[in-house]
Amino acid sequence: MLLLVPVGGESYLCDVGFGGLTMTGPLRLTLEGEQRTPHETFRVVRDGGDYLSQANVRGDWRTLYSFDLQEQLLPDIEVANFYVAQHPESPFRSQLMAARRDGDRTLKLRDGELTIQHRSGSREKRELESVAELRAALDELFGIDVPADPALDAALAPLLA
Repeated sequence: MLLLVPVGGESYLCDVGFGGLTMTGPLRLTLEGEQRTPHETFRVVRDGGDYLSQANVRGDWRTLYSFDLQEQLLPDIEVANFYVAQHPESPFRSQLMAARRDGDRTLKLRDGELTIQHRSGSREKRELESVAELRAALDELFGIDVPADPALDAALAPLLA
């Protein structure tokens, strides 16, 4: 959910749940150039009647999503949330995903693949090879305390294949 927040006569965009390229600071709703956040540079551009949120990724502008300024009602949000959480083809039901900003790096986990992206542009990528290693990454890097449960370990194991 993208929020439009009025502050001191200006409108700001806040989006804390978009995944790996989540803004780490609010953006002014303006079409005037680039806006730095603690981790990336963003901009807002127009595409017909829509706005596009774009991030600068290694010198290339990538569109993250489009939006308009039409008010969204709670039932619309509930339907979308239910779909993402319950539809059998939703990636959130079949993959383990985590992302976290930590100082000058972004941590990303998709099933057993761990990526650490540094603000400098360097990237580390590795495959986790055991449930114990996956549990350690979730705990130490993402701050997620995974309960000790053999059934949960059995469910996590296929994600490493």
